[in-house]
Amino acid sequence: MRSNIITLTTDWGDTDNYAAIFKAYMYREIPDVRIVDVTHRIRKHAIADTAFLIKTMYHYYPKNSIHIIDVNHISMSNASIYRNELKTNKSTQDLSFTHHLAFCYDGHYFLCANNGIIALFCDIDRIEEIVKISPSEDSTNFNTFKAIPYFVKPASSLARGAKLGTIGEAYNPELIELLKTPVAYIPPQKENQIICMAQYIDSFGNIITNLHRDLFEHVAKGRTTFTVLSQMLNIKQKCRLLNDYNESNQNPLVLFGHHNYLELSTSYTSMGDLLKGGLMKMQFIIDFSDNNE
Repeated sequence: MRSNIITLTTDWGDTDNYAAIFKAYMYREIPDVRIVDVTHRIRKHAIADTAFLIKTMYHYYPKNSIHIIDVNHISMSNASIYRNELKTNKSTQDLSFTHHLAFCYDGHYFLCANNGIIALFCDIDRIEEIVKISPSEDSTNFNTFKAIPYFVKPASSLARGAKLGTIGEAYNPELIELLKTPVAYIPPQKENQIICMAQYIDSFGNIITNLHRDLFEHVAKGRTTFTVLSQMLNIKQKCRLLNDYNESNQNPLVLFGHHNYLELSTSYTSMGDLLKGGLMKMQFIIDFSDNNE
């Protein structure tokens, strides 16, 4: 089924002409395509941030939409493998973490590098079909801008209604790069507590944790007051779950956003500024023990 919607999520920035050049190639292939810029201001190589934006965004679009993700990343261990391969074979094509993939998930199409991001925003076992993309032969001048040789032709074909299997060769899902990320959890023998971590800071400085509403409600059992503890921020504060940023002047403000993850904020200031670079180490304890409503 044809889709003329293509979203772009990248770390290209908005001061260079990368996005403009990429779009020029897309419009040359399919003039009536609708390109949506999700953002080009991802922190360089920050695939965890990218994954959060993708997993909380894509499902708002119609089925069969095409989502292009271009954020370069290579782990430290893979970087050494990559350099060694270049020294010995002068080619890195057999290294799975250098592959570019297209796959269908939840009725949507995604095109991205196999750099670990896939497992961060989707359940690999639910991928419907996946193929490896080869670079187009007429884009050899773009060795340092791989989005053009790898994504323009396949995305255009999908937008015209081509089957996924026609734009690349079948790929083994077991070759998908995996990255481990912390998950929110209930500590042993503490059924009234949840331990969660910061996973993203938005442009307003709101700290968005990895605590999903489902787990929160499972432990809360209808309770809406709890204690928030954070050693790094020196917080031990009784809070009420809010519905809106302006509903209360409590500090911190604690609520669920459109993404359904618990977030912490402060009125008219940036909560994220307090982190000083410690995002992924920022842990919070949500404790309902002494809050009987």
